[in-house]
Amino acid sequence: MTLASTALTGLDGAVEHLFEYPYGCLEQTTSRVRPLLAGDALLDAFDLEAFEKKNRDQIVRDWMGSLSTFWTGDGFSLWEDGDHTNPYVTAYTLMALAEAEAAGYDVPQPLTQNAIDAAADMVRNRSDRPDYYSEDVWRDTRAFMLFALARHDRALESEINWLASRPPTSVEGQSHLLRTLLSTEQPKRPEVETRLVEQLRQQIRVEATTAYLEAPESDDYGWIFSSDVRSTAFGLTALLEATPSGDVRQLAQRMIRYLMDRRQQGHWASTQENAAVVTAFQHYVDAYEQAAPDFSASVELAGKTILEKTFQDRSLRTAATTIEADAFPTGRELPLTVSRGGTGRLYYSARLTTYTSAPQDALDQGLRVERTLQRLDDDGKAVGAPVSTGNKTVTLESGRLVKVTLRLTSPTSRTYVAVDDALPAGLEPVNEAFATSAQGVLDEADTGSGRWWGSFTHTETQDDRVVLFADQLRAGEHTYSYVARATTEGTFEHPPAEAEMMYRPETRGHTATGTLVVAPSGGPAAER
Repeated sequence: MTLASTALTGLDGAVEHLFEYPYGCLEQTTSRVRPLLAGDALLDAFDLEAFEKKNRDQIVRDWMGSLSTFWTGDGFSLWEDGDHTNPYVTAYTLMALAEAEAAGYDVPQPLTQNAIDAAADMVRNRSDRPDYYSEDVWRDTRAFMLFALARHDRALESEINWLASRPPTSVEGQSHLLRTLLSTEQPKRPEVETRLVEQLRQQIRVEATTAYLEAPESDDYGWIFSSDVRSTAFGLTALLEATPSGDVRQLAQRMIRYLMDRRQQGHWASTQENAAVVTAFQHYVDAYEQAAPDFSASVELAGKTILEKTFQDRSLRTAATTIEADAFPTGRELPLTVSRGGTGRLYYSARLTTYTSAPQDALDQGLRVERTLQRLDDDGKAVGAPVSTGNKTVTLESGRLVKVTLRLTSPTSRTYVAVDDALPAGLEPVNEAFATSAQGVLDEADTGSGRWWGSFTHTETQDDRVVLFADQLRAGEHTYSYVARATTEGTFEHPPAEAEMMYRPETRGHTATGTLVVAPSGGPAAER
């Protein structure tokens, strides 16, 4: 339970999600550090150990230090040591570098200047769009690049004029262009700014007590992470920068309510959505929460006071408490009562977190995942038929090598797909340096190695899991295989292998939970 005198109380789960999201592409690590660049006042709203001054500075410095490993020579790649430049991620990283510099950090040079020059070149080359970007997506991306460049005081006047005369059709592109016009010191274009504000307002959909903006339905926009939540956050930010008037405030309150309603488990679906909403909420607070509150608040659960706090003066600090479920009786309703006495607006957030150890059945919500194990002999040759790991028990001898094969099937093309194969405690992935003929069993697997387009293009082998990523996943079946070894004896739960679109996680799937038994080598238990 959280209480606050600011709308930012709803962002605690979003910031936690940014720091706990398990993958590490450049977009995700950049989204993770952006709240840390917003200043002490914003960070006071969140009681996270990562936000201690020393830790915060180190996290930002580590992020800036890692950027050179994503540099391709003409932009930034989505993945470390990648050789494919991602235009949108280049603009996003460049914007974050401007935020870091504004926050007082020494940004890496000459890398930052090289990124500025590379983005300027991409914007100037209007016809040099990537093949997988549609014309509209490229126009949105160029608008975002212009905004990122403007944050570095690099205004490309001719390109701004060109795009202003041919504005993007999407909410997000229009928002980028409007913010570019507002941030540049070049001659103002009030008629263009007014037109963009009106276009954004005309696209706002009001339903009951909420209001929102829609992203285009075309799958093409998946390349730049578009969604209704992010479009609403981008549009809200741009409108608040342009004209934070009274009538906009009413719309803004409805848009805030829509964004709050779209949370699941305290946060939004993707790292892009969470970072965008944090920025929008910060602009809302700066625009409308100037009056100093003076009130006391309390929360009762089942008639028992669980939280009390007095709020005086303008502050982003919150009051929070966590109550274990066993502190209250079971089997009946537990009324929750929030009260306030005094002047000012009270914001509250209540989250119920539950856990289950029950085995999971297989799930297919647009992605089907299958996993098999196949035993290998001492020479690395396959022994017997592959065995599915879901809803059954697989027994291996300690020390046995196995070939693990993952099969991912999608009925249509997808963008930015992650496959996470968590291993049971008794099974460990074999290091890539494993120098036996066992490596030969992988030759026939479609790993996507050496290709950027269409299948798995980046892999991470960790101690307890193997993770695969596909920037673009073509329709059909994709396979990946690796070698693992049965190590610790015992009976272990084999977690499901999971797949999801990282920026549209409602498209997902996983295998069923299985059981792995690692028996003593040479013992009486037969492998099965």
